[in-house]
Amino acid sequence: MTKNLLPLAFFERETLLVARELLGCTIEVAGVAGRVVETEAYTTDAASHAVTSRERGRLMRETAGRVYVYLIYGMYACLNFTTDVNGPGAVLIRALEPVAGLDLMRERHGRNVPVRQLANGPGKLCRALAIDTTFNGGRIHEPIRIFAAEEKVEVATSPRIGITKAIDLPWRFYVPGNTSVSRFPTMSKDSRS
Repeated sequence: MTKNLLPLAFFERETLLVARELLGCTIEVAGVAGRVVETEAYTTDAASHAVTSRERGRLMRETAGRVYVYLIYGMYACLNFTTDVNGPGAVLIRALEPVAGLDLMRERHGRNVPVRQLANGPGKLCRALAIDTTFNGGRIHEPIRIFAAEEKVEVATSPRIGITKAIDLPWRFYVPGNTSVSRFPTMSKDSRS
């Protein structure tokens, strides 16, 4: 695993750029880690908590470089990082490729799960890394550490998943062909990769 922590200034930049450049980075919590293979960006669009929820979206509007964790369906935690000092923003981490602590990840899932399925969705990756709402509002790197990518990865884009508003925006970024990605739509390779 790379030893270069991402500087907090990385998260102060424009949300779409951060979402794309998080691909290939490694997220680590207490020795359990995964490489980011799928993200989604949220800003001032109609699906964003910054727009739809005054309280939930407060961190997105007021901070950059913070951990934003919320529950969906009242039970599944979703890990986000707030971004963009010039406006609301957050990046949802949709999937990780497990790289360390696989036995502990499996134990947390309570069954023998194939490696590619340990963190291939927002709720699964939070369970694998033992992230819950107590992390909400904390600073990045305390205790969720994010290491710079060791090498550049190929990037594909698609519309975001599981939302009902702003569904046409191609603000989902993923590593094409990686088996830990949650779902594969018709691919559109990003020309900036």
